[in-house]
Amino acid sequence: MKHAFVRIAAAFAALVMLGSAGPAAAQTRELTFWTFLATQGTDPRSTALRNVVESFNKSQSKYAVKVESINFARLDNQVIQATAAGQGPDVLNVYSDQLPMHVAAKTIVPLDARYATLPAAQKDFVFDLDFFRFDGALMALPWETRVWLLWYRKDLLDKAGQKVPANTDELQQVAAKISTDQVMGYGFGASTAALGAGAMEAFIPFFWSAGGTLFDAKGNATINSDAGVRVLSLYRDMVEKTKGMRATVSGMSVEDGMTAVRAGSLAMTTMGSFRVGAARNAAATGRNLQTAPVPGIGASAKPAPARLAGQTLTIGANCKDPDGAWAFIQHYLSPASQLEFAKAGVMPSRQSSYADRFFKEDPVAKDLLAWSDYAKQHGRMEKTPKDFSKLSEELAKAIQKVLVQGANPKAALDEAAAAYNAQRS
Repeated sequence: MKHAFVRIAAAFAALVMLGSAGPAAAQTRELTFWTFLATQGTDPRSTALRNVVESFNKSQSKYAVKVESINFARLDNQVIQATAAGQGPDVLNVYSDQLPMHVAAKTIVPLDARYATLPAAQKDFVFDLDFFRFDGALMALPWETRVWLLWYRKDLLDKAGQKVPANTDELQQVAAKISTDQVMGYGFGASTAALGAGAMEAFIPFFWSAGGTLFDAKGNATINSDAGVRVLSLYRDMVEKTKGMRATVSGMSVEDGMTAVRAGSLAMTTMGSFRVGAARNAAATGRNLQTAPVPGIGASAKPAPARLAGQTLTIGANCKDPDGAWAFIQHYLSPASQLEFAKAGVMPSRQSSYADRFFKEDPVAKDLLAWSDYAKQHGRMEKTPKDFSKLSEELAKAIQKVLVQGANPKAALDEAAAAYNAQRS
């Protein structure tokens, strides 16, 4: 009888606990966060993201963030479609190049009123926030900084007795001497895959170094300028004359380029700082992968302008709880979260982050500081239009025509610029 009483009392206590937990559980509001990163995987950024989301969810009981991971080439279109149907994320990760697209599609809302409440110490962004303003409205805040670099396999350069090239004349020479049947000296993802991102990302630093600007005052593409012709002529010469690059880059995506670097079949490429951690995350690569400023075009030893961009956070147009979304954004931009991503090889977006002891003691931090110096000394941003990915794809087609079909660089770029300008709305 005594045992029965104990069982009944225990059962009653459990019911009481469930009953009292019910309202509290109901108060927890789920926030959806759509991003290109996954919380699982080998990319160090995935671990950082998981830690940031888990720390936010544990730090309070009012909100619970659920991550929806979507491939970066599909993310923007899925957001636009979902928003048009009255759905979409509460918090959205938007790449700075794609921000104009979301502003035009009205998938996101301004952050000015909320940003105004932040103390001055939390407004120390590396970027000029005017790049994230449209018609005067602040539409997003950057959580990372990225810059494009010359990646090189130090082991392959050392084996060939070559130094890191400082300009494109040296780049051609070094690429030619490194190239073998198994190794391509220099290459990049020149296909239209992934919105043509690989082609445009490799093109811009050389293009700027040659004196080019992507658009004129009316917004028309000017990739067919003398600067553009000079870059495509460089690519053609590396394939046809010096043999430091192969026409097969026309079929390569950004991911293909990174895979080739990791495998040791590509000695040098132009790629973003944010991918270095993932590329080194392989036994064969490790510290064999090193970085340097992008070589300036021609015989000049001056580095090419450092193209700056970044991933940003913003609130979705159909957000169910803007207060919760803003709380998560603040957490994502906090010193602790910035440090999580810095340990994954991501440059912080806030200047104060660099005061952490990590940047004085950790080997990974040496790269971040070098990239930061390159960005400070040679950094450049150029606002992109809502259909920037269309121009990237047209540029990739032009590169393919030159390298595979033997087209004249000027003619190929004229066709690409005309195709882009004709579809502008």
